[in-house]
Amino acid sequence: MVIMAIESMNNDNDKAFMLSLYHDYYGLVWKTVYNITRDAGHAEDLVNDTFIRLIEKISVIRKLDSCKLAAYVVYTSRSVAINFIKHRDVQSKYAYYGKELDLQEEIPSLEESIEEKIIYQEKIEVLVNAILKLPEKYKNLLYFKYVLEMDDREIAGILRIAPNSVRQYLTRARRKAKELMDKEMDTRAQ
Repeated sequence: MVIMAIESMNNDNDKAFMLSLYHDYYGLVWKTVYNITRDAGHAEDLVNDTFIRLIEKISVIRKLDSCKLAAYVVYTSRSVAINFIKHRDVQSKYAYYGKELDLQEEIPSLEESIEEKIIYQEKIEVLVNAILKLPEKYKNLLYFKYVLEMDDREIAGILRIAPNSVRQYLTRARRKAKELMDKEMDTRAQ
C-alpha cells in the first residue's frame, strides 16, 4: 500500500526520497510499533499508516538532518501505535471477548437471596461509577494493567513514564478508586 502511494507521487525526487526512507527505516518503524502494541498482526498496517503520515509531511522531513529525521520517524511511529491502542481500547470497552472476561460467573446464582443480588449489583455499580470519575491517566493505567494484562514496562512505554513509577501510579489509581467508592457508599447509606 505504501509503495503504491509512493509510486503515485508526482515529483521524482520526492518519490526517490520516500523509497529510500521506507527501505532505511522500515525495520525501525516496525520494531517501534510492535514494542508499543505487542500485536504483530496489526504491525504491518501501522507501519503503512506511519509512512503515509510521513509522506504527508515530506516537505518537513526533507529538511531534517539524519539524527532529527530518525527521531521524527520514531516519534511518528510511536504516535501511530499509541493512537491505535487508544482506539482499540475504546472499541474493547464495548465488545465481548469471551469467557475469560465473562462476568456471568461472578453473578450470584439463582439460589442466592434477592438481597445478595441487589448488594452485588450495587457494588458493581459503585465500582463502575468510581472508575468513570477517575482522571483519564488513572483509567488508562488500570485498563492496561487489569484488562489488557500488560506488564509494567509495556505500560511505562505507552504512558511515557519510568517503569519503576508504574507501581506507584497503580497504587494511587487504586487508592483514588477506593476513595471514590467509599464516598459513594457513604452517600448511598445516608
